[in-house]
Amino acid sequence: MSVERNKEIGRLWFEEMWSKPDFDIAREIIHPDYDPEWVHIPKKGPEQVIYEMKYFRSAFHELKYKIQNIIADESKVWVHYKASAIHGGNAWGFEPTNKKVELEAMAILEINKYGKVTNSWGAFSLFDMLVELELVPPLWELSKYFPK
Repeated sequence: MSVERNKEIGRLWFEEMWSKPDFDIAREIIHPDYDPEWVHIPKKGPEQVIYEMKYFRSAFHELKYKIQNIIADESKVWVHYKASAIHGGNAWGFEPTNKKVELEAMAILEINKYGKVTNSWGAFSLFDMLVELELVPPLWELSKYFPK
């Protein structure tokens, strides 16, 4: 795929597919065999990502992504983004706080020559997000919860 098309796929992934959400885009740009090792959902392909979007959005309402920087080559796109949402549903065993949360993260999408996402990697600090929601104490306060 061309560099410009891969950038467009990265933009579609975050600013359209995840932000709206638009499940048709998932079916358009995700390869049927998409199944990253780090994702533990008993589905693959577009249906895996759709399931993930539904789960995440059930806990984080009004979820929006904004790309900060995007770089691509012929087989990958690197996306630096910010996301914001309202923690309005149960997630990872935490009751909703109804607080707004913002995070900054990175993702890499691997794209085949037919313009289908075949793999992805992402990194964001779940711990920092939980601190922002006041669900866990800040790192500098953790020591008081352990025996001395």
